[in-house]
Amino acid sequence: MNKLLTANFRRMKRDVDLWIVSAAVFIICILEAVDVARQNRMIGQAAEKETINGILFEFLPFFAIVAAIFIALFIGKEYSFGTIRNKLVVGHTRTNIYFSNYIAAFSGTLIIYLLMISGVLAAGIPLIGIWQGKIGKMFLYILIGAFSVMAISSVLTMLSMLCTNRAITAVSAMMLGFAMMIIASIIYNQLAQPEMTSGVEMTLNGLQMTEPKPNPYYIGGMQRKIFEFLLQFIPAGQGILLANDEITSPVLNLLYSVVVTIVFNIGGILIFRKKDLK
Repeated sequence: MNKLLTANFRRMKRDVDLWIVSAAVFIICILEAVDVARQNRMIGQAAEKETINGILFEFLPFFAIVAAIFIALFIGKEYSFGTIRNKLVVGHTRTNIYFSNYIAAFSGTLIIYLLMISGVLAAGIPLIGIWQGKIGKMFLYILIGAFSVMAISSVLTMLSMLCTNRAITAVSAMMLGFAMMIIASIIYNQLAQPEMTSGVEMTLNGLQMTEPKPNPYYIGGMQRKIFEFLLQFIPAGQGILLANDEITSPVLNLLYSVVVTIVFNIGGILIFRKKDLK
């Protein structure tokens, strides 16, 4: 295992895809902070100005797509260059090969994630201001985000390890990342529907609000509990909650990420052990 990890980390240090994605994310986050600072200067009332709290995790809901680019290409090279077969020939077990690739994939995505946070903080603190509220909350949110990245890595590693075609893997991984983001967004928007709604009607006295009435799109009862669970369970859903500062059960979010990671790693290893690599 140590030799596999050493080889993976050496390859990752020279991996162009990782550093291009990392640099792009870092620069985009800096530009976003600069743009928010520019918009703040145009706003008169301080209460309406954006804080660093609102942008620190702004890109986390899209992180699965970014992670898919790196993981699919990084693991895809194992098949295109015949590296996995060579590892088996010299005596490494499939379990060790799979798990070492997951550790490398998670390490790479964690680097990208930390650079995303660093880009916002580096430009945001001097231009927008420091974190509003307890600093411990910020570090807790960063930890929850890191755990969601860990879970995303397990899902994408499983897909990448079970698909031998590098091009198909890259496309499928990005589609999966996009699908997770879309599903989480739909669930979040459904949960955001108010229970009662009021319309506007024209009267002799001008426009007036109508009496509140039940919203037909509001989700309640058991269905709402299921949707709330799914939003917290899906890594992209956790990203949305972090971006909107709506984390209500941090321990549960951490636990769900651990569960996703364990389930997909065990499932991926079991399938990979039976996969024909010829």
